[in-house]
Amino acid sequence: MKKRKTISQLFDKSKMLLSENSSFATREAYKSLRTNVMFSLPGSDSKCIGVVSANRGEGKSTVAINLGISFAQNKKKVIIVDCDMRLPTIASKIGINQKPGLSNYLAGNEDIQGEIIQSVPEYGIDVLTAGDVPPDPTMLLGSQQMDSLVTLLKEYYDYVILDFPPVNIVTDAVILSHTVDGYLIVIRHNLTEFKMVRETFRQMDFSDAKVLGVVYNGKGGHSKYYRRNYKSHYYYNEYYKK
Repeated sequence: MKKRKTISQLFDKSKMLLSENSSFATREAYKSLRTNVMFSLPGSDSKCIGVVSANRGEGKSTVAINLGISFAQNKKKVIIVDCDMRLPTIASKIGINQKPGLSNYLAGNEDIQGEIIQSVPEYGIDVLTAGDVPPDPTMLLGSQQMDSLVTLLKEYYDYVILDFPPVNIVTDAVILSHTVDGYLIVIRHNLTEFKMVRETFRQMDFSDAKVLGVVYNGKGGHSKYYRRNYKSHYYYNEYYKK
């Protein structure tokens, strides 16, 4: 029987994450995305950006990380927060400890001055991972503690990037629409269906969420990886059935 790879084995940092070794086209694409976001959110105040997708496997988390790295390359102070407390991937992609993290802090088990915020000098960013999987992630994200945390982080960082679960599977992303300054919707070439995108926009509009734009991802590169993992979004449905 063929042994299944772990999440950490599936992610090759040298290929997935933005660096000097990335192709010229990739670096320029993220520079363009960074510039567009900056013009969409004018002003000198700290910004909170939510990154979402319709379903899993569309490259949302990778876009969130690389956008943060791009801002850091522009001398901005950046933190990326993994708000997907059901199936987190930020820690595995970057190669840092998964816990303690966001869930532990929101549950009152960790202090913000502790070790939950990890510095990643290799990419010039800070990261707050998802932490332990809680019984009710939606309740934690909708809590006053989460609002207060975002407010606190905006006092120290130029950009707070929140990586949310897929919008069409759980409602976690839109819960914070009153706090997030703007959302980026990631869609994937040859994967995302139009009806899914339409439903995503419907939910964002219903929550009065400000959509900054759409990131068209995966025109080249890791299409096989995302096609292989597209079915994994059904895990969310099984999670709730249990």
